[in-house]
This record gives sequence, structure tokens and C-alpha cells, in this order.
Amino acid sequence: MLIDTAGPVVGVAGYCGATCVHAEVEAVVAGADGWLTPALARAVAAVGSPDAVAVVNGPGAFTGLRVGLAHALGLALARGVPVQVLSSLALRAAAAPGRACVVALLDARKGRLYAQAFDTRGAAPLALGPPADAAAEVLAAQVWTQAVCVGEGVVVAGPLLACVPPWTVARDAYVRAAAGLLLATPEVDAGDVGAAYLREPDATPPAAVASPRLG
Repeated sequence: MLIDTAGPVVGVAGYCGATCVHAEVEAVVAGADGWLTPALARAVAAVGSPDAVAVVNGPGAFTGLRVGLAHALGLALARGVPVQVLSSLALRAAAAPGRACVVALLDARKGRLYAQAFDTRGAAPLALGPPADAAAEVLAAQVWTQAVCVGEGVVVAGPLLACVPPWTVARDAYVRAAAGLLLATPEVDAGDVGAAYLREPDATPPAAVASPRLG
């Protein structure tokens, strides 16, 4: 079972070995909970009891990642199964197999992109460097030989990355293409899973309010 809530298109998928037997995706503007809960129920009904629950833990939207992690950990604990943790960028790169260089992009807002390059010629995407939180203009100055771009961030980058052509995929391709990545990802205990942020959240807790003095 796979849950991805890192980007603007959230999704769930169920696998039997290396075969995706169920996948659903939805573009969610705000609040993935309402869609994710029934979608997960449908996925469990289609697949049966999962052997493990895979969840994307970042980089991505702060609130979205928290929603996905909460659902994944709740399902894993309820079923007594382990968890697999996936990178949102590796997941997207998996949808463009057989390439020496695939640049996965997600919208990081404020004119920035989460980006990472992968070699996808193996069974699972191999990172060619660490993930970055970079301005679109900075990424445009990069030179990736024979590369293609994937991910929802391609739309945000637009003409800035004209030198790196987009790899056109169906909207559910990212969750459907994860079989090799799942087989290569170790299982961990649910208690050891957390979000992997590249940036601190915009919202900050309010400052402590001093207690009033009496007398």
C-alpha cells in the first residue's frame, strides 16, 4: 500500500508484488483528509490486508506530508505491519525509467522548486545528488546532459527549464510506477518514521503569553 500526499496531486496505490493492482489520484487544493480516508478504504478492499504501508515523507507540502504520515502510521499500527518511507522526488523519477538523468521537480512555492536528479536505468531510481530547495532561475542555470524533467513542478518551472524537456506521464503514473522503488526500500518500525522537510514551515507557534500579575 502506498500513500503520497507530498504534492498537489495526492494518491494511493496497492501492489501485489511488482504489479500495481489499484491506484487513485486526485488534485487537492486544501485538506487531503476528506479524499484520502475513503480512497484508502477502497485500496484496502481491492488489495486485501497489506503486508506493509509505504508513505512519502518528503520533500513536499508541510500540511500534506503530515496528513499522509498520519494516515499511513495509523493504518500500519492498526494492521500490525511495518512501514516503508519513500522520497517524493524518487517516486516521481520512477515514472521515467531507463534514463541516465531524470530531474524530479515539485513546487516548493515562493518561486522555488524541490529538485533532485536520478539515474533510472536500474530497478529503482539512483540519486545523483542530494535534494535541493532552489529558485527556478538557479535550476535553469544547471546543465543536465540528455535529461528529462518529471513531477508537478514542471508546470511551475515552465520555460525556465526549456533546455530540459518534460517527460509526459499520466497523472497516476507516479504511484503506479513505484514497484521497483518499493522492492528496494527497507521496512522500518512505524515509531521511527517522520517527515523529511527541506524547509521550515511558514507557520510558527505563537509566542508564550506572560501570566498576569496579581495585586
